[in-house]
Amino acid sequence: MAAIRTNWQNIRQYIWLVGGLLCLVIAVIFWAVTDTKELVTVENPIEETQVQIQPEKVAATAHLGALMDEVRPLEMTTRVVTAGNHDAEFRGTKFFQENKKAWTIELFKASNEDVIQSFLQKQADRKNFIYFRLSGENQTEQYVLAYGLFKTDDQAKAQLQQLSLKLPASIHPQSIQFEKYSALVNDLGADEMASANKLYEVKLKSAPLPVVDETVLAQAKSALSSLTNSSGASNETTKTTITRRDASGKVVDVQKSNSTTQTSSGTKESSGAATEKKPVEHEVSDPFN
Repeated sequence: MAAIRTNWQNIRQYIWLVGGLLCLVIAVIFWAVTDTKELVTVENPIEETQVQIQPEKVAATAHLGALMDEVRPLEMTTRVVTAGNHDAEFRGTKFFQENKKAWTIELFKASNEDVIQSFLQKQADRKNFIYFRLSGENQTEQYVLAYGLFKTDDQAKAQLQQLSLKLPASIHPQSIQFEKYSALVNDLGADEMASANKLYEVKLKSAPLPVVDETVLAQAKSALSSLTNSSGASNETTKTTITRRDASGKVVDVQKSNSTTQTSSGTKESSGAATEKKPVEHEVSDPFN
């Protein structure tokens, strides 16, 4: 029974295979009969188009400095000030211009300023030490510590032999001329910054005070007290004379004045007669002349 089924399946597969091949042959024959037209190629000619260039009008201005605010000119004289706190031994462009032909002793170079500052703090005498910064287009930033200021190379070498600084064996100090590094220094030195913030001293002189004559003041006070204490007279006349003298004692001006005051006597004498007192005359001098 199983053999009959397998034979029947094989027959069906062969039938489908033969039918498919027949359909393929029929389709090829039909395509060959119907496709009789030749393939026509259409060529589109490429037209050469010329691009027309139209000149653009550029707006011109009569004011030549109109762009000065937008694009500022490069200032070649700008001084560079490095950020940080420099010690008093730091030198800049002004020092190199003034001592271009002088010589010094180059002790060592460092890429960090703190190395030089810590070295200077260990020195008991920092009078002859200076240091500066080297910078440029092809120069890496370095700080150079130097010692002394000499007129010739021989003087610098002689001082180098006498130096007793404790430096590592890998460091070899040498004498150099400031002109060698003048193009690489573009800073404000500590001496320039100190001159910009000058402190001005104000000197005060003592001014002579006028001499006051105590005797004249005593006489004036006694005269005034006698006037206030006097009573019993109805009319009192006071004559005042003001004499002005200069520093040498000469009389410059004399002014006289009379004043009359009317007073009421508090106590009368038993006889009822008022005693008339003579006018008091006193002299007042100007104590400031």
